[in-house]
Amino acid sequence: MLLLACSLFPSAWAQTCPPTMAAIHAAKELPGTSGRPSQGWTPVTLPDSWTKRWPDYDGPVWYRIRLQQDCAATEAAKEPAALIVKSINMAGEIYLNDSLLWRDASLQEPLSRSWNVPRYWILPESALKANDNALWIRVQGRALVEPGLGWVMMGPATQMLAFFDGIWWSHRTVYVINMVASLFFAGLFAGIWLLYRKQSLHGWFALQNLAWVVFIYNIVATDPWPFGDTVGVVRANTIAFMVFSASYTIFIFQMLKGRPLPRWQERSLLTLTIGLSLLVALVPEKQLKATMHLSGGVHFLVFGMACILPLVHAWRSRKPEDALYALLGLVFVFVAAHDMYVFYLEIPDPVSLTPYTNLITMVVITAMLGSRIAASMRRTERFNVELTATVEQACRELETTMGKEHQLALSNSRLQERLQFIHDLHDGFGSALVRAIVQAERHADAQASRHVSTLKSLRDDLRTVMDGGRTVHADTPATPAEWLAPTRHRFSTLFDEMEVSSHWSCPAAWPSPPSVALCLELTRLLEEALSNVLKHSAATEVEITLAADAALTLEVRDNGRGFDIAAVSLQASGIGLSSMQARVARLGGQLHLESRPGLSLVRASLAR
Repeated sequence: MLLLACSLFPSAWAQTCPPTMAAIHAAKELPGTSGRPSQGWTPVTLPDSWTKRWPDYDGPVWYRIRLQQDCAATEAAKEPAALIVKSINMAGEIYLNDSLLWRDASLQEPLSRSWNVPRYWILPESALKANDNALWIRVQGRALVEPGLGWVMMGPATQMLAFFDGIWWSHRTVYVINMVASLFFAGLFAGIWLLYRKQSLHGWFALQNLAWVVFIYNIVATDPWPFGDTVGVVRANTIAFMVFSASYTIFIFQMLKGRPLPRWQERSLLTLTIGLSLLVALVPEKQLKATMHLSGGVHFLVFGMACILPLVHAWRSRKPEDALYALLGLVFVFVAAHDMYVFYLEIPDPVSLTPYTNLITMVVITAMLGSRIAASMRRTERFNVELTATVEQACRELETTMGKEHQLALSNSRLQERLQFIHDLHDGFGSALVRAIVQAERHADAQASRHVSTLKSLRDDLRTVMDGGRTVHADTPATPAEWLAPTRHRFSTLFDEMEVSSHWSCPAAWPSPPSVALCLELTRLLEEALSNVLKHSAATEVEITLAADAALTLEVRDNGRGFDIAAVSLQASGIGLSSMQARVARLGGQLHLESRPGLSLVRASLAR
């Protein structure tokens, strides 16, 4: 094969006379020997992978490249010739005729990794013969990793050096930049995820970048560390690709707003990845290649789905952000197709787009995640401003409310003091006033009548004060006995002083609690009836009964001398029957009266 650089630099070849490649052959090193084979040479073209000729062969293979020079003997000063070997898969050594030019650090497992390390040498003129020169390249490889020899180029030293610099950039430097950038992104977003676990999107992006770092480490590494041999590196590299594909798929679907992977699909994908990773890690070496093709093929399809489905989602949603994700997926599909095309068709001097595309994509995605974080921070800042304003408003309202509460507490304290005063006034002065009225009414003279009138006026004023105090924040008594207890206490004392036997009865509980107003009116009705018994009946026994059935029924029965109901009702003032009738009528009830010597009955039936 003629030198590729001859076609690239025709003017240089007109001025110089380096050697050119005439023929390329390959042969397996004979078992038990360590020298160049004497037979079995097969013509080959570069790049060459010997698994096409010798499947499953592990070991050393020799390549022989014949060199020729067709220069006139009078040729003036020549530029030194340089040699470029783009790759040796996996390790090797190079001789110019019988002179050693270079040798890898390890030609036995663990093998040095020269498969993606371009090499450059200036051919020493001392090692060149006048004719019949040859390059001898011994390659140590494993059938698992497509062993062989890459492109070999010769030409003027300065031009080859410029060409080598371009190869070194595309084969080494761009991948190192990828590793550093991806490792930075992985650490950054892993830290964000660790601080905020709920946002799993950042965790998947960090894992994706970390898996990519492990994957491209296989490209830049020159030895199998931390693994003991080439097989361990192959296993790790395959697992890294599967983890990258799965994490990228989950990540890109979480990035699509409103269209994440369903939980069962996400778990199924993770289970598949973990299962195939364990299979790749544990399967025997003989079955490893088939297992790699199966596992890698499945995850390549998963990766393709993650690139294509966002196109469908973007078409449906018509959102700019979804369209950008779809564009990234489309670029990945194009790049994958391009790189597979140039790799499998062995295009001369191919340019791999994957490292450039991945770097740009990671930067774009990082910018988008950063914009999301910035938007979230802006929302948080707005929320903090609103929260601060709300808290300040709440503090002002609370201050106003606390002021009102303080005033209410003061008012309530005064009211409690007033109620306590009323209770004391009622229990002490009220009872004494009733006794004075009763005693004064027993005298028939005019002076006693004036005293009675004055005492009744005081009594009415006292009731007005008591009613005003009792109705403030009053509650319905819990039981009929609790309602009856105050009145019973006051009048039992008066009955005992006047040697009147009293009997009180009421139900254990209210069928349905009456209102506070109804209880108060019923109390006034009972007090009026009992006051009449004390003042007018001259009874020795009185019976008070409260029944709570369909209606509240209050009865007061005594064995006094009785009274004329018709005559008393016609009087303008008397024993308070008109007042009692007015109270019962106001409550929508009925008042029943009976009276004769030895029996007087007052019955009030009130609807609840």
